[in-house]
Amino acid sequence: MSIVTGESVEPGGRILVADAQPLVREGLKALFGVMDGVSVVAEVSSGGGVLTVCDRARPDLLLLDCCLPEKDGVLLARLIRARGGGERVLILCGHGGDCLDPAVAAGADGLLLKEADHEEVRFAVRSVLAGGFFVSPSVAGRLATRCRQGWALEDRRTGGWEALTPREREVLHYVAEGFRNREIADLLVVSEKTVEKHRANFMAKLGLHSAAEVRAFAQRQGLPLRLRDHLVEKG
Repeated sequence: MSIVTGESVEPGGRILVADAQPLVREGLKALFGVMDGVSVVAEVSSGGGVLTVCDRARPDLLLLDCCLPEKDGVLLARLIRARGGGERVLILCGHGGDCLDPAVAAGADGLLLKEADHEEVRFAVRSVLAGGFFVSPSVAGRLATRCRQGWALEDRRTGGWEALTPREREVLHYVAEGFRNREIADLLVVSEKTVEKHRANFMAKLGLHSAAEVRAFAQRQGLPLRLRDHLVEKG
């Protein structure tokens, strides 16, 4: 199922087509040529000249092949987002949609497989021009799975504090401060193995994998990270 947001899928716009294959560019130009309000204002065969052409042609939408030579579509999407312009970006990808994750991470507004039929291409372009997000149906399920996994992990991290025992919270606080297991054991007057057990328990409950993630979690929880200074002052 495609993922689309936005109030309308009917607006027109100016399109820049970037693909290394002349047949692909010609086919897209022919397809867009019969769409009301849509026009191809530029075409590019490699990624190196996309930004320059974009500045000159001022397209509303960039249709970028993910395998462009010099600069690929995913890198270009990231560069375009960094510039802060309002251009929409739709990534063209070969069979399998292997560039789905990097395209989404780069800030692209959608991913369209090259195997898509004319109706899907038209719908994708209209959707993205309307301010929506489009993913070809055959890979949309993969994106939905990624979202569910991310939401589940975030739920564990934000709601997991309540699931920790008082001792696990105490150990977490010390770990976030940068104390080693041996130091924590001395402070709590317990064995180092006991500290290791509490540490393993809270990290499993929260889905954390490193001391850096523990510190970031503690900061999100608003824990004061000055225990070491406080202990030095007391000493």
